[in-house]
Amino acid sequence: MKKIMGIIASQRKLANGEILVKEAAAASGAEHELELVRLTDLNLQTCRGCYTCLTPGKPCPLPDDLYFLAAKIKEADGLILSAPCYALGPSAVVKLWADRILALAQMADDFWGKPCVVIGTAGINGWEGYTLSGLVQLSRLLGLDVKDAHMFIGALPGEVLENQDHIERIRQMGRALFGQGRAERQGECPTCWSDIWKFPQPDRKVCPFCGQEAHLVSGPEGVRWELDQPGRRFEYENHQYHFREWLPGKVSEYLKRRKELSLIRNRYKGEYTWVLPEQKS
Repeated sequence: MKKIMGIIASQRKLANGEILVKEAAAASGAEHELELVRLTDLNLQTCRGCYTCLTPGKPCPLPDDLYFLAAKIKEADGLILSAPCYALGPSAVVKLWADRILALAQMADDFWGKPCVVIGTAGINGWEGYTLSGLVQLSRLLGLDVKDAHMFIGALPGEVLENQDHIERIRQMGRALFGQGRAERQGECPTCWSDIWKFPQPDRKVCPFCGQEAHLVSGPEGVRWELDQPGRRFEYENHQYHFREWLPGKVSEYLKRRKELSLIRNRYKGEYTWVLPEQKS
């Protein structure tokens, strides 16, 4: 019996994302138990940047539901993550969760390699922005093995499954959860599947998520992109180095340089006006 965890980042009940999660789980091909959590039902507080969680053995001090969610991910055999597109990106609760990655990264060994499929939903084709790329990269930062990811278009709740192609696609994603994952598509980063690129020079592009590099090469068959430095941010060794060595190292450096850096900071201590709503003043 496989335990599938469906994580839904929408407040709407029986919205497109929720029904797609259920359809994918049903198509997984495995005898399974589906548990669902709606992120907006949880108390997830904003990261304070205190770095307490970087000290071995010390959890995040915020009294919220982050570790409840982490325990559910740990228990699952596979995950299905779904979020709608709001303002050209994933709904805000996804970023709230993602910003707690400092604490979650300390549990990476509990999550690493768990299969995951990622579902984005948007109302208008071409208005999906960075939604899917953002969801995929959050999953990779958690150490999940992203087997498939797709953006579904449908504005009205339930509308997404009026399209037979969508039904076939979500069932394909369900089968990929515990089966064969898809390869990158044309235009995607081959390392992390982002479809967003930076162009620091006219003939050079860099994936802003994993750091994959490519150069524009002209040849007999026309112009093509030639892959160069591969992105390695989501590999286990680099992931662990960043969150368990580099960041704690910067904390230690700050403690050593606190007096030196305070000479800069203290110049900005003056009398400034901070505004709050009247009832909070």
